[in-house]
Amino acid sequence: MDVMSRKTSPFRIYRRALIEARAYWPWLIVVLLLGLAAIPLGLLAPLPFKLVVDSVLDTQPLPGWLSVLLPAWATTGTEAVLWMVIGLTVVIAVAGIVHQAVDWLVREYVAEKMVLEFRGRLFLHSLHASLLHHTTRGSHEPAYRIAQDAPALQWTAIHGFIPVIISLVSLTAMLYVTGILAPQLALVALATSVPLVLLIHFNQVRMRDRWHGVREHESAAQSVVREALDGLRIVSVFGQQRREQSRFLNRARQALWARLRVVQMEGGFTLVLGRATAFGTTAILYLGIRDVQAGALSTGELLLIMGYIGQLYAPLQAIGSHITSQQRAIASAERAFAILDEDPRVPERPDALPFERAEGQFAFRGVGFAYPGNAPVLSGVDLEVPPGSRIGVVGPSGAGKSTFINLLLRLFDPDAGRIELDGVDLRDYRLADLRHQFSVVSQDVILFSSSIAENIAYARPEATSEEIEAAARLANAHDFICSLPEGYDTQIGDRGMRLSGGERQRISLARAFLKDAPILLLDEPTSSLDKANETAITECIDILMRGRTVFIIAHHAGVLRDVDGILRIQNGQVMQEESPAHHLELVKAG
Repeated sequence: MDVMSRKTSPFRIYRRALIEARAYWPWLIVVLLLGLAAIPLGLLAPLPFKLVVDSVLDTQPLPGWLSVLLPAWATTGTEAVLWMVIGLTVVIAVAGIVHQAVDWLVREYVAEKMVLEFRGRLFLHSLHASLLHHTTRGSHEPAYRIAQDAPALQWTAIHGFIPVIISLVSLTAMLYVTGILAPQLALVALATSVPLVLLIHFNQVRMRDRWHGVREHESAAQSVVREALDGLRIVSVFGQQRREQSRFLNRARQALWARLRVVQMEGGFTLVLGRATAFGTTAILYLGIRDVQAGALSTGELLLIMGYIGQLYAPLQAIGSHITSQQRAIASAERAFAILDEDPRVPERPDALPFERAEGQFAFRGVGFAYPGNAPVLSGVDLEVPPGSRIGVVGPSGAGKSTFINLLLRLFDPDAGRIELDGVDLRDYRLADLRHQFSVVSQDVILFSSSIAENIAYARPEATSEEIEAAARLANAHDFICSLPEGYDTQIGDRGMRLSGGERQRISLARAFLKDAPILLLDEPTSSLDKANETAITECIDILMRGRTVFIIAHHAGVLRDVDGILRIQNGQVMQEESPAHHLELVKAG
């Protein structure tokens, strides 16, 4: 469940967005000032109409302040006043265009930079999550939130909070100026504004809950896509493409109808808001005409006031439609902030010990572990592993072999007991230093869509090209790499799909050679290879194991021929055998 509740006040969400965007506060102030600069331009916009009606079409003198600002030749005679008004109109229009362009460029620059950095923080936070967290929660939901919900930061911090401030200042300015010109009309405008503000507040709560539902349906639909594409081989083998399409369309259809219901509510609210402002405008126009007929206002002043009234209701409509649409952004922002509010990481103690290089001695002291809501996988495990030992780990599928290895890596912590490395609890070491002691070679080779050299150097990004080549030679990978058109710079595609299984495993071995860690974890490293590749890979593994503490998960007896002992995991128990002879007898007996 998300830490941040859906009932959180929108103001708290805006405040959180500003906190998350604190590195961009100077830019946000610039954006705010640019927005406020539009208010005097808005006040000047209706002025030419008043001047044309009162001082060009009629014979009334120009306002005194304008006569002071302009030279005498520009205010003497109807023709001169007309050209002055035309020039003023052009200046106001050009100033408005320049302002809009600068405002748009600054806003977009700040917004995109802010979202990029926020996505990076969410991604890093998710990468720091424990394997247990991803196992129980899945990775599809965080991926969706990083891609789809992270942009909500700009919609709340820039396009949400700042426009509301600007609209409120603009509303105040328009009411003030209108009050100076015609106090009675300003009171009517104010009286019709209050119900609109209440309507806006009432509507935003309903909209936010609805948008939460839309996002959840969309996330569920996206999960179906990711599951199907990740399992494309199985989908194809069983011919279930239509079934997966149907699953996706069912989830997407739920999201579609949820979105349409929200859009319908938004449309209804906009209609009510438009009618209310139209009623207020009509009432003010009627009273203004009466004042003109009574001589209390000039026709030009009425035009000026109606221009201001239009700009007075415009901020209200902007606030109303903006706050309504903002509920989508607030719902997304809550989902994005929830990632940061969770702390799924394996904790590191403040006084954690630095660790240079391990000797490789392990001890399990009453270790127990269970996945949330499931029976214990390991229970009361006590064993000693001397440094430099080669230990086989066997057991039926699902017995807990991978869990055993993950506990060594401290991808999650035991629920009971402790695991010691060189006599110290794993939890007392700095996490990065601890994991630097391990190299992993597994059946499912994980490669990234970059060059071969970058994949080998993933263990040591600072490694030189000579060190990378030396590691590749030890893994018997150098020859096939050199046969590729671009050699070590060859791009291997998503998950290394441009390479064969044997080639991918050699890259994985080269990575382990380059890291040169004192502890080696082998997880079925040859189970998916043909006989020729298995033999070649096994020879490389024999070299890699020298001088290291090694744990080997395997079903194949040949891989366990040179181990010093075997750990059999079954029914939550770990049984230690001093030699592999008993295991080999069981294998021969079927």
